[in-house]
Amino acid sequence: MAGIYLHIPFCKQKCTYCNFHFSTSISLKDEFLQALHRELIMQKNYLKDQPLQTVYFGGGTPSLLSSDEINRIFDTIQKNYPLHDLKEFTLEANPDDLSRAYLKSLRNTPVNRLSIGVQSFKEADLQFMNRAHNAKEADYSIKAAQDIGFTNLTIDLIYGTPHLSDADWKYNLAQIKSLQIPHFSAYALTVEEGTVLHNDIKKKENFAFG
Repeated sequence: MAGIYLHIPFCKQKCTYCNFHFSTSISLKDEFLQALHRELIMQKNYLKDQPLQTVYFGGGTPSLLSSDEINRIFDTIQKNYPLHDLKEFTLEANPDDLSRAYLKSLRNTPVNRLSIGVQSFKEADLQFMNRAHNAKEADYSIKAAQDIGFTNLTIDLIYGTPHLSDADWKYNLAQIKSLQIPHFSAYALTVEEGTVLHNDIKKKENFAFG
């Protein structure tokens, strides 16, 4: 199986735990996208004409791309790679980006799977992680996506935050079942050097574990 992963390195704000490559400034987005199109064309022989089964937009926050920008990237892929076996086109998205208007625009793209960065349905966790969305938006984004017609969904959850009790974690899992989400990924909170979380722990700030 062959697939393409595209990293979209832009975010609205910095999460406390994140050490991925990203920028909170989108001033270079147009220049980046031009380079991405060139790279897709330059690398077209890398897979030796293996048919693609997946295209995955990760980040960063790919849901900062407009539907037109997504379609233009897909056009470049379509012109340079065999897509007759394509099964999934996944877009990672943050809940605060998934308005009904944006979701409707995504229905006019090849995106057929959403990976939503919920991380938690508990407000204290989201504030601790400095997420751009709140618990209400986490719930709304999933329901709105389903209403618009996206049934192939996955969400991310993070466990091990200082505020997360066993009861809170069970609540997160109950939300997944209640919302009928077919897949989720759970990640342990890790402390990476250079992150806000790492610096706060070194200074003994904002992390009352236990």
